[in-house]
Amino acid sequence: MKTRVPVVLAAVLLSAFLLQPSALRAQGSLTPPGPPAPLMKTLDQIEARTPVSLLPYTITNPGSYYLTTNLTGVSGANGITIASGDVTLDLNGFRLLGVPGSLDGIFVPTNALYLNLTVRNGTVRGWGGSGVEAFDGENTIFERLIVSDVGGFGIDAYGSVIRDCQVDGSGNTGIAANVSEIRHCVVENCGFDGIDAFDSQVSDCAVEFNLYGIFASPGKVSDCVIETNTFSGIYAGASGCQLTGNTCLGNNHNAGASDAGIYLATGNNRVEDNHVIGSGRAGIQVAAAGASNNLIIRNSVTGDGANNYVIPASQIIGPLITTTGFITNSNPWANFSF
Repeated sequence: MKTRVPVVLAAVLLSAFLLQPSALRAQGSLTPPGPPAPLMKTLDQIEARTPVSLLPYTITNPGSYYLTTNLTGVSGANGITIASGDVTLDLNGFRLLGVPGSLDGIFVPTNALYLNLTVRNGTVRGWGGSGVEAFDGENTIFERLIVSDVGGFGIDAYGSVIRDCQVDGSGNTGIAANVSEIRHCVVENCGFDGIDAFDSQVSDCAVEFNLYGIFASPGKVSDCVIETNTFSGIYAGASGCQLTGNTCLGNNHNAGASDAGIYLATGNNRVEDNHVIGSGRAGIQVAAAGASNNLIIRNSVTGDGANNYVIPASQIIGPLITTTGFITNSNPWANFSF
């Protein structure tokens, strides 16, 4: 007896055959499209920076540069010269070591304005000139640098952000900056000022064992600890300084008559909420001549007796509380002397 395929089943089988992908019925070309391409990345793709492995070295093109090891300079030459704008130099945790007769560790040429420079992450030590000489750079960043035992400035800069740096031992000022921001830095054992702030802001820094602590002309100095400097802890050399929230301890230990824990050489400055201790001769002092309209409020001074405050006429000063025990004066602008 013959078996007949039902009409419906036949239709299903025919549809399944017709709907098979064309790839099952026809193959493409078997010829390879070309030679195999490399699968590994190039060195430039992995580390898109230029290595610096020998001193002296001059950067003449924009880009990113990095140290490959500790490098030692030579007499009569700078270490690394940055003669271009738009440069990032990463010391990569290594040291730039000077030798007797060497010049600056990192140098930006004078009389040429190079913009957008960044130097970070390493040590600059033992140079005959400055550690970082970049006064003719602008819009620059210096961060996480340790500068020590240099003959000139530790860091000399203009239009800069200087942060998280340490300067220990320089023949001149530790950090000298114009139109800049200096924060979270430690400066000590310098032959001149710890920090020079010209039209600049200094905050959260520790400054000790220098000739002067912080020289502001003018500038804003806030929340710093300034200790055991030969002359003034903070010296306001121009009108327009704002000195707030600082702690000054044991400065002016040579007891100079024109120095103090905080000394105002001019007028129109604001001195507020500072704590000054044992400043050789005077705690907070205003120059006897040519200085008026200084606002002096909410400070505490101790250790210099009758000279805790040496304030001539023509100033704006909060009431002075000298008694011990409970405070009964509720004036919010009062100064304390004890």
